Amino acid sequence: MLTLDTKSLSDVLKRIAQVEEKIAKKAIRTATRKAMSIVRNAAKDRAPTDSGNLSRHIALSFKVKPGVVYARVGIRGGAKKNDGTPYYWRMVEFGTKHQPAQPFMLPALETNAGAVLNTVTAELSKALDRA
Repeated sequence: MLTLDTKSLSDVLKRIAQVEEKIAKKAIRTATRKAMSIVRNAAKDRAPTDSGNLSRHIALSFKVKPGVVYARVGIRGGAKKNDGTPYYWRMVEFGTKHQPAQPFMLPALETNAGAVLNTVTAELSKALDRA
């Protein structure tokens, strides 16, 4: 079970509501991207390296919708079987009946969740101090 203390983040979010929208959006994008790169790097480090193809395809995707910022660490190409994409990543992460699981994505997030939250909070605080 993953539990985090979000009090410092809620204080920063109250401050961010008081600045201009353009500055707030940029600060949130920057903080989110920097924080989730921690998870991406951890997943790359944890990925099994038979050929190195799997870790090369771990990527951070980023999407901004009105009122919401999405940052996702995943496998470029997903589960589609295309030339050069590691479509087999789910079999590695979750295992099969013939192969035990070698999780690398979920542990990367779980072990770094606190660091992600702290990075978001710190980066937003820095951006608000500059504003």
